[in-house]
Amino acid sequence: MRNAIARSLAVAGFVLAAVFPMHAEDYQCTDDSGCTARITEDGELTEVTFRKGDLVSTEAGWVVSTEDGWVKVKTKARK
Repeated sequence: MRNAIARSLAVAGFVLAAVFPMHAEDYQCTDDSGCTARITEDGELTEVTFRKGDLVSTEAGWVVSTEDGWVKVKTKARK
């Protein structure tokens, strides 16, 4: 039961981070085995695994974690 609650809170945090970013950031995957990122499409949270070298942007709605091998390469001010 605790795991389910913790998981729900983590998902809620990721969703809030995706909805209210103060600035857009670009991240690059640096992990040889790939990196996971999450995005909400049609109201459903989807997790996608990217290959080393791939880039994603929080401006497009991606939620990443540096613990998963992502490295920030650029920050853009939101207009």
